[in-house]
Amino acid sequence: MPANQPEQLRLFGLDVRAAPRQVRLEAASRLADAISGLLGERVRLTVQDNRSTMVSFRRAPDAVCYRVHHLFLEAPGEVVRALAAFASLRLRPGRRREAGRRIDAWVRQNRGAIAPLDPGALRPRGRHHDLGAILERLNARHFGGAVRAAIGWGRDAGRAPRRSIKTGVYLHDARVIRIHPALDRAEVPEFYVAAVVFHEMLHQVVPGEESGRRRVVHGTEFRRRERAYPDHARAREWERKNLDLLLRRARR
Repeated sequence: MPANQPEQLRLFGLDVRAAPRQVRLEAASRLADAISGLLGERVRLTVQDNRSTMVSFRRAPDAVCYRVHHLFLEAPGEVVRALAAFASLRLRPGRRREAGRRIDAWVRQNRGAIAPLDPGALRPRGRHHDLGAILERLNARHFGGAVRAAIGWGRDAGRAPRRSIKTGVYLHDARVIRIHPALDRAEVPEFYVAAVVFHEMLHQVVPGEESGRRRVVHGTEFRRRERAYPDHARAREWERKNLDLLLRRARR
C-alpha cells in the first residue's frame, strides 16, 4: 500500500482484538507507514485500549510519536489522513479542527469496537482516599442521589515527563469515573480529591452539547454549577499552589 495513498486498513474481517498478534503488528506498521508518508516525517506508533484518549501524539527529536486506540487499525483512508493532519506543522488551525471532527466521527461510528469496562474491576479504595465513600457523600449532598456511576483509581501513567495532568475523567458510555493515582497520597487533601470527583460527576448531570460544528463539554451551565460547589475556589487555589507536587507524583 503506498504510504501517501492509504486505503482502508482491514484486518481480514476480524475483530481487531481477536486478530492474531502478528496480524495486529502488521496493521499497526502499515498505519504508521501511511501516516509517515502523509506527514513526510518518521512516525512511531503505539496501539492502546485507552477509552478516554483515543488519539494523542508528541514530537520527539527523531520522530512523531502517536498513541492510538486499536479501532484505528481499521480506519479508512480519510481517517488516516485526519490522523496525519492532527500532528501536521503545516496545517492551518481550521483544518486541524476539521481533522479532529473526522477522528471523533470515526470513534462514534465504531464504539462497538471499544472494550467495555467491568465496573467490578475498579479500585475505589486507595492508600489514603476512598473514592467510593467520597462519591456516595457528594451524591447525597449535591445530586440528590441521582448520579449512577462507578468510580476507581486510574492506572499509573508511567515515567514520561509531564507539564500537565488530567486529574479525572468521566466515561459516558460506561458511566465510570477514573481519578489519577497521583491524587492518592497523604499530601493531597480530601477536599481537593472531592472537588475533582464532583467535577466528573457533574459531567453525567450536565452532559456536553453540540454547538454548531463543535462539542462543548464545559458549557455555561456546567461552569455555573461547578463554581457553586462550596470547595471549588479552595480546591482551585490548592491546585495552583501544588501543581508541581502532583506532576512529580505523576512522573514516578
